[in-house]
Amino acid sequence: MRKYLKILYRGEVTNFSRNSYEVVFSIFMIAVAYFYRSNPQIVYPRILFFFLTLLGFNFMFSYLLRRRASVNLWLIDVTLLANFWIITGVLYYSGRGESYFWVLYLLPVFGASLMANFKDAFGVVFLCILAISVMSWPLQSGDLAKVLALSVKLAVLAFSSGVVYNTALSKKRTELSLASKRSEVDRLAREILEKDVQIVRTASTGEIGALVSGVMHDLNNAVSVILLSAQIGVEDENPDKKDIVRILKAAKFAKNVITNALSIVRGQEYVFETVQFKEPADNAVSLMEYAALKKGASVVLDLPDDLPPLRVSKVHIERMLLNVISNSLDFVPEGGAVSLSARASDGMLVAVITDNGPGFPAKLLKEGVKAFVTTRKEKGGTGLGLFVCDQIARRHGGELTLANLPGGGARVTITLPVDGPKEN
Repeated sequence: MRKYLKILYRGEVTNFSRNSYEVVFSIFMIAVAYFYRSNPQIVYPRILFFFLTLLGFNFMFSYLLRRRASVNLWLIDVTLLANFWIITGVLYYSGRGESYFWVLYLLPVFGASLMANFKDAFGVVFLCILAISVMSWPLQSGDLAKVLALSVKLAVLAFSSGVVYNTALSKKRTELSLASKRSEVDRLAREILEKDVQIVRTASTGEIGALVSGVMHDLNNAVSVILLSAQIGVEDENPDKKDIVRILKAAKFAKNVITNALSIVRGQEYVFETVQFKEPADNAVSLMEYAALKKGASVVLDLPDDLPPLRVSKVHIERMLLNVISNSLDFVPEGGAVSLSARASDGMLVAVITDNGPGFPAKLLKEGVKAFVTTRKEKGGTGLGLFVCDQIARRHGGELTLANLPGGGARVTITLPVDGPKEN
């Protein structure tokens, strides 16, 4: 028995129209019948019984729709057939083929077409056309007016069904596409949430979780630069070559971050090489140029020409400078300024980033930099930017210190040994 029931089961729909147009249309037609009650073609009180049945049936169906998240297709089929039968009764007792109540057939036609199912829409339209044709029969060959009237009725039903069906089909495709995208977004959101929970659980003892989150943080900055620069290029009638260069730099930076992440997995966390400090500093300032411009702020680079070459992991130094500058730009007021300067002293390179923002909270200065501690949770802050910078400075045998300027603003001092860390 269950096997046969399974074969007969047609499924359910969740996007069936829940509008009350059937009820409104029925009330309107009752009013028309009342005002044309003197028409000799209308048979009273039978037509009123059919109208009240149509009205009550659609009231009940609308009530059921509002109480259910999904609707069984058999229930919709029964409803459409019941409407068809009742409307056929209305036509029969109001002049048959000459009845002006034939427009009531649009109710089941619209209902079937809204499901965006061709078989259902075609079947209901066919039944309505058949009913009107039978009740208009016989047609005299010389009665051109009746032939034209019948043709117009059939054309209206078919055309209306086609328009509603195509609209519903287009909407259904859009909803399916959106549902697929929402499902993908939900999946990604769940993965991110699961990873975030795992990282938070192990943040106090595991460095890997913090580093992975730091990589994501850096990639977010790089992708933001790429997207914003590309947007400028699209909107600007005469694209500036600087925007393309900025996109290339951000893309290379993102690639280096990914390469570095893969190196961590292979046990090659830092690759030290001899570079000029000006190179990663220029790249970091260039990547943040548009973010500063958008805020009406400026990033000033002040480096002397006699800085000694450094033995560092270039991509990490670039990450560190990028994160500190980005953090400063988040806090400076509109029209504010961020400055990056550097000097050499006793075998060390001292880089200083200052800004004219509100400065660091006293609690942060007292307790030091920690992972997942942020003052910008409401703006999506993760508390990883400065923490990652501090870890990078330590891995280079240096240190990162925070302070506030006497006149207001923040100062980040990064001290790096020129010859690199001792263990390397």
